[in-house]
Amino acid sequence: MVNKPKKIHFIGIGGVGMSGIALVAKSRGVEVSGSDMKESRATRRLVDAGIEVMIGHDAANLADDLDAVVISSAIPERNPELATARKRGIPVWHRSQALASLGEGKKTLACAGTHGKTTTSSMLATTIDRMGLDPSFVIGGTVDGYNTNAKSVAGEYYIVEADESDGSFVHLSPHVALVTNIEPDHLDHYGSLEAIYDAFADFLSLLPDDGAAVVCADNPRLAQVARGVGKRTIVYGEKGSADCDVCFEVTGRRGLGYAFTVSFPDGTSVETEITKNPGRHNVLNATGVLGVVWACGLDVAQAARALATFSGVRKRFDLVGEEGGVVVVDDYAHHPTEIRATIEAASKLDFNHVHVLFQPHRYSRTESLAREFGPAFDEADSIIVMDVYPAGETPIPGVTGKTVIDSILRHNPRQQVAWLPHRPEIIPFLLQRLSAGDLIITMGAGDVTAMAPLLTHALAGE
Repeated sequence: MVNKPKKIHFIGIGGVGMSGIALVAKSRGVEVSGSDMKESRATRRLVDAGIEVMIGHDAANLADDLDAVVISSAIPERNPELATARKRGIPVWHRSQALASLGEGKKTLACAGTHGKTTTSSMLATTIDRMGLDPSFVIGGTVDGYNTNAKSVAGEYYIVEADESDGSFVHLSPHVALVTNIEPDHLDHYGSLEAIYDAFADFLSLLPDDGAAVVCADNPRLAQVARGVGKRTIVYGEKGSADCDVCFEVTGRRGLGYAFTVSFPDGTSVETEITKNPGRHNVLNATGVLGVVWACGLDVAQAARALATFSGVRKRFDLVGEEGGVVVVDDYAHHPTEIRATIEAASKLDFNHVHVLFQPHRYSRTESLAREFGPAFDEADSIIVMDVYPAGETPIPGVTGKTVIDSILRHNPRQQVAWLPHRPEIIPFLLQRLSAGDLIITMGAGDVTAMAPLLTHALAGE
């Protein structure tokens, strides 16, 4: 790692990104400690790995001989540990700097984009690993089949989820960058869509001359941005898409997913499938993964077989349980485009009704994308909206879960909706409306995920 530190402290170590970096640093021989506001599954996993985790933020948590303190953008300057580190002159690294430093000496394969990067990076890590290439990875979700979001081994590839939310992904040194899409999000940081495109151009400009940008054909401007920085660009998408280099064609259904063929610019084609991830967007993600494999000069036929073993990532159409004929799924979708894609994929499955329990994430996103939320739920039979999960933000007057309800009803006054800002109301409300043959999706990036097991137990009469 940078300057080869021997002892690092992570503030907010239980975060999904921070915990992965901490695990990899520990495996590289660094003495790691950290703190978080509360105990969680992630902090318990860290403790099991031999990392000291303190609950609560306190200046006393900082050892005297620290070489660095790692923070994310969520840590405010008033945090007592961060303030103390700055006062003592301890180097403070952003999470992305620590993430980048772990890739020194390896070929970094970075998955970026407004949507889909966790699933796509998980697909890529699974594929490269099951090709026998022993990649290290750090991903913003728990990968099924590995029960972790991070792994450190000796192979030459290092697979990371490149988070654009605060622009810090420019600290990475990607060898190949896969970009799934670019849309308005995190406007509290960027201010405009143009600024987001500029940030992705800066990110892609980091690619070496022998690297590649692998970008989705569904967003033509994305390909223009990639080519505009003068890097080798490979465009992936559905067969017949304009400007498509790596193209898929669906050939049938497989479980919740699809069987499909992928063709490459050299005339090669392979057959593969995804079985646990519904929707065209996941076929696109898988095609992008094979585009990265092809860009690296690896065996795409072997990769196609490995990709077919991918079993998903936690909180991405994650089956929580089935009771009384009602299927309960948890999903991370929180941006209107993600919401629409997830619900449309669910609507094509064999359920009588698709119900959504949605928790808006951040006041700023709820306000800036209010209009886009309206049509995002079109394919749902009913929508129940909780209040906003703040994610550390200060409330914005007039912005609540009802903002989403109002948008939905302006778009479709006949849509069946309910706003339930008080948690005790939610489970009884759902129990009265769910029937055998229905699907209920708990959806959002906040703590709505906790509602799925509670609902499953309630459906079982527990």
